[in-house]
Amino acid sequence: SSCRGGSNGLRPFSRASEQKDEKHFARDLRPFGPALRAAMAGGGMGGVAMNSLLEGSGGLSGKQRQRSKEIIITSDLRTESVEIHALSEEKQIEAQLILQERHLASRPMKAYAKVCADKVIGGESVDGEGAHSHLKKKNVNMTPMMRILVEVMPIFTWLPALNFRTVRADIIAGLTVGVMVIPQSMSYGAIAGLPYINGMYSACIPTLIYAFFGQSRQLAVGPVAMVSLLVEAGLRGALSEEDCPQWYADGQSETVPQYEVCPQPYVNLACLTAFVVGGMQIIGSILKLGFLVSFLGHPVTSGFTSGAAIIIGLSQLKYILGYDIPKSQFVYETVWNILQGLDQLNPMAMLLGVVFLGYLIANKKLAQKYKRLRMMGPLGPLVSCVAGSLLLLAVPMLKEDFGIKYVGYVPDGLMPISFGNFRLADISKVLPTAMSACLIGYMESIAIGKNLASKHGYEIDAGQEMLALGISNLIGAGFSCYPVTGSFSRSAVNNSTGALSQLSGVVTAIVMFCTLMFLTPLFYYLPKFVLAAIVLNSVIPLVALGEAKHLLRVKRHDFVLWVVAFIGTLFLGVLMGIMVAVSLSLVIVIYESVRPQITI
Repeated sequence: SSCRGGSNGLRPFSRASEQKDEKHFARDLRPFGPALRAAMAGGGMGGVAMNSLLEGSGGLSGKQRQRSKEIIITSDLRTESVEIHALSEEKQIEAQLILQERHLASRPMKAYAKVCADKVIGGESVDGEGAHSHLKKKNVNMTPMMRILVEVMPIFTWLPALNFRTVRADIIAGLTVGVMVIPQSMSYGAIAGLPYINGMYSACIPTLIYAFFGQSRQLAVGPVAMVSLLVEAGLRGALSEEDCPQWYADGQSETVPQYEVCPQPYVNLACLTAFVVGGMQIIGSILKLGFLVSFLGHPVTSGFTSGAAIIIGLSQLKYILGYDIPKSQFVYETVWNILQGLDQLNPMAMLLGVVFLGYLIANKKLAQKYKRLRMMGPLGPLVSCVAGSLLLLAVPMLKEDFGIKYVGYVPDGLMPISFGNFRLADISKVLPTAMSACLIGYMESIAIGKNLASKHGYEIDAGQEMLALGISNLIGAGFSCYPVTGSFSRSAVNNSTGALSQLSGVVTAIVMFCTLMFLTPLFYYLPKFVLAAIVLNSVIPLVALGEAKHLLRVKRHDFVLWVVAFIGTLFLGVLMGIMVAVSLSLVIVIYESVRPQITI
C-alpha cells in the first residue's frame, strides 16, 4: 500500500479516501472562484500557477488549513476570483528579442558570426526570425546607421523624452554639481601635479561627452582624487633629460618634482595618459573585457582607497601647516619630512586651515542631518572659496606678513588642443599608469552607476559604460584633459538634488565652460589652504577602517586582502601596492576554485 504525508506523519490511504479528500479540496476552493478551479482542472502550468498563488498568500481557517496541508493552501482571497493570463504573441516576441540581444551582447564573436550567416543566406536565422521582424516593425523608420547611433549614443533616447519636470530638475542638479566641481577640479588637478586649469578642463569636456554616450542618468564624470593620485605617482620621474634638461642639470631629483620644473612636458604626458586610457576602455568595451575588474574585489578596492586617501591627505598638509614638504608616495617618508620641518610651522596658515576644514566637516554633517540645509552640503566648497578670497583681499597683511600662499594667475578662454603634442615613443612611459587608471577608474564608475541605476529602477550596460568613459577620455585628451571617471561625491549630490537624466551633466559642463571663459580671474587670491581643506574633507570618509573590522568578523580571506592592499599602498607605493593586492586576490581565487568548499 501507499502512504501520504499528513499533519500527523504518514498515514495509509485508499482510493475511496483519495476521492473523499478531492471532494473536500474542491469544496475548499469555492471561495476562490471558477477561474482558479479551471486552472486546477487544466493541470500543467495552470496547476503550477495556482499552487504558486495559493502558497504566496495566507488566511484560511484552521480546519481548512489542516485539511489542505498537503498543498500548503494559505490564502485570504475568500470572495475574489483569480485570472491567469499568458503573454500575447507580440510580448513573447519582444521578450525573446531582449533575451537574444543580451545573449549576443555577451558573446561578440557569436553575434558577428550570426550577422555574417544572415548575409550569406540572404535572410534571418530561424531562431531570430520573429524577433528580427519585431525589431524592424519597432524601428521601421530608422536607417541602419541611425539604429547604430541610437544604440551607441543614448542621447537619442533621453533627449526626445525630456519634459518640463525633467528639465527643471536637471537644471537644478547640474547647477549644484557645477558649483561644487569648480574648486574640486582645481584641487584634484594639483594632486595630479598639473596646473589648476587642467583640472578645470577635465571637468568640462569629458562631462559633456559622457552625457552623449553614457547610460547612467545620475553619474557625474570628471576628475577624482584616486585617479589623480595614480597619475602623479605613475608619471613621477617619467620625463627624460631631453624633455626636462633643467631638472637633470640642477640635480633636483631628490627634492623638486618634475612637474614644477617642466610643467608643459608633464601636461603633455598626462594628456597622453588620458588618450591611452580612453583607447584601452574602448577596446575593452568591444572585446567585453569588463569582467577583468572582478579580480579587483571589494576588499582590494577598499584597502587601496583607504591607503591612497591617507597619502592624498598627507600631501595637502603643506598648505595647512604653511611650509614646503617634499612629496613622496611612501607614507613613512612623508611623515618624516613633516616632522623635520615642524620648526617652520606657520601658525596663521594652520589656524585658518583648521577653521575652514572644521567648517566644511560641520557643514556636511548639518546638510545630512537637516533636510532644510541639504543644499548647503554641495555649496560648502564654493562658500569656502569665496570667503577665503574675500579674506585675503580684505586683509592684505595675511599674504604680505604671514606668508599665506594663494593660487595666482589662472588662464581663461578656450582649452588648447593637445593632440599635436603626443609622441608615440612616450606611450611606453605612460602605459603602466594608464592601465591602473583604466581599471580603477572603470571599477569606481560602474559601481556608482549600477548603484544609482538600481535605486531609480533602470539598468545600465557595463560595456556601454566602458565605451562612454573611453570616448570621454579619448576626446578629452585632445583638449588638455587628464584621465577622468565617475565621482562618488558629485554623483551623490547629483542624485540627491533630483537629477533625472543626462541633461544634468550637460548643464554642469556649461557651468564649467562659462567659468573657464569669464570667471577664472576671480580665483587669483584664492588661498591654497582652502583648496587643501576641500581635499581633506573629501578624502577623510574614504579611510574605511570600519570596513576592515567588518571583514575580520565576516571573512578572514577578505580581511587579509584589505590589509595587504592598505599596507602595500602606504609602504610600497600606489602602483606597487595595488599590484601586490591584485596578485594575492588572484592566488586566493585560484585556490578557492581548485579546492571548493562543499558542505553536505
